[in-house]
Amino acid sequence: MGRIPELLNFKQKGKDMNEFAKVPAKEKLAYCFGDPALTLMYTMTTTLLIYFYTNVVGISAGSVGMIMLVSRVFDGVSDVIMGTIIDRTHSKYGKARIWILRLAVPYALAAVFLFTMPGMGDMGKVIYAFVTYNIMNTVVYTAISQPFHALGSLMSRDRRERDVICNIRMILSITASMVITAFTLPIINKLAGVIQNEQAAWIIVTAVYAVISVFVLINTYMTCTERVCTAQKVKENIPFFKALKATVTNPYFLIALGLMLFYTVYQIIIGTDLTYYCQYVLNDVDLVMPLSAAEKIATIAGIALLPRILPRFGKRSLICAGCLVGIAGQLIFLLNITSVPLGILTCIMRGIGIAPFYGVQYSLPSDAIEYGHWKTGIRIEGLMFSSMSMGQKAGSGFTSAIMGAILSMAAFDGLKATAAEQAPAAIEAIKSFYLYVPIGIWLIMFLIAACYRLDRKYDRMMGELMEREQEV
Repeated sequence: MGRIPELLNFKQKGKDMNEFAKVPAKEKLAYCFGDPALTLMYTMTTTLLIYFYTNVVGISAGSVGMIMLVSRVFDGVSDVIMGTIIDRTHSKYGKARIWILRLAVPYALAAVFLFTMPGMGDMGKVIYAFVTYNIMNTVVYTAISQPFHALGSLMSRDRRERDVICNIRMILSITASMVITAFTLPIINKLAGVIQNEQAAWIIVTAVYAVISVFVLINTYMTCTERVCTAQKVKENIPFFKALKATVTNPYFLIALGLMLFYTVYQIIIGTDLTYYCQYVLNDVDLVMPLSAAEKIATIAGIALLPRILPRFGKRSLICAGCLVGIAGQLIFLLNITSVPLGILTCIMRGIGIAPFYGVQYSLPSDAIEYGHWKTGIRIEGLMFSSMSMGQKAGSGFTSAIMGAILSMAAFDGLKATAAEQAPAAIEAIKSFYLYVPIGIWLIMFLIAACYRLDRKYDRMMGELMEREQEV
């Protein structure tokens, strides 16, 4: 293993190491395609995994929710640990790149094991799910996703370059999410019909995704370059609690964290409940594909416009405007909650509404890193991105747990195929999650984004920061 990083490092020779250099297109794409490689497995292990647990292997919704909730305790700790490890890594292959290479294969194997649940009793299934879920999410996904997120801020310090990289990354990410959410279940169902084994179909499809992800992530390691070395000039190893204090007292980190947390809540609710809503309210589970595709395509179109409109309007104004569009979309669907055309229109408006935040979600913490460096003289990358991830996972875990608990109390049974078989309370819970809860989430995100004031003073801040570094 010791020779592999060097053998795969040949593309780094002759690279422009200026911190404000324009990142070559090939390098941008190599990084940005890494996000779909992570998204493939993340989507499988969040929204689709819940469906697999409840509707394929028969674990109760309440048990699934509890697995997600308890796992977040371990997950939050692992995020902070990995962030600290990144900040203290001084490898010749970079502080982030090397971890992507080391974890690519374990990441793929852990994803496949999630779906290889052996035949056993109810308690055995819960234990197996808890153990494999934590291996995947608490250990492996954390260890590979944190350095990947940090790598985006290490490729360039130029804000415009980072914004463009983030825009491309999120277009590819949401495309992968769209493909997974819209097409995976139909593919699995068709494969299951051919091989006459539903669980084996889940395993085969996941394994194919996993192999693709490994090759993409290895290319990310090979092609991407860490140019930003300011942190090494400022410090060697900042004491943990000093770094933690600098992180949690950074107002723009808190804004980015709040937006990420509530966006994740929204994503989990819509991603999970859409399948249930189509199956039990619209009475056609195959509508998941067109409804999901409508929202994702609209988001892609919105993100594609960001490079042109972001410099003019700024992140704050665009995110706030997007939230209002999302609220309007939800209100329109209330006119007729079983209308498929209205449902598609709502999805399009939601997609447009979330695009401004989705397109800049990982450049927001990069801006917060520069702000913290300017304000305190301390530059923290790994811990800041890991704390963002901790918020994302906390939002995911608590949302899944709350949804599971509410559906369980409403007597939801995932093995019942039609609305007529489900308890009326379960149907009402499914409707409430899909129709009303997102309105509250959009409103909270609007209020958080309204507090963002960095757009107007960013250039002046960076000018002062550069002068200080030149003096040093």
